[in-house]
Amino acid sequence: MDHVRSRGSNVLFRFFHAAYEEEFGRVKGHFGPINCVAFHPDGKSYSSGGEDGYVRIHYFDPQYFDFELEV
Repeated sequence: MDHVRSRGSNVLFRFFHAAYEEEFGRVKGHFGPINCVAFHPDGKSYSSGGEDGYVRIHYFDPQYFDFELEV
């Protein structure tokens, strides 16, 4: 996970695949630190809870599931 602070107090977190080092998800929209991230058991979504008092639900883009490993 990579943390980037953008304009104002808006925060952006980016997720990267450990082996392929490609970005596969972003958490944005919180104002202040993100305290927790939880993935849904089906792997299609995740939620984030921030110090701003909001819990946000995020969904992965459909392209994430079309990934094919080229050998």
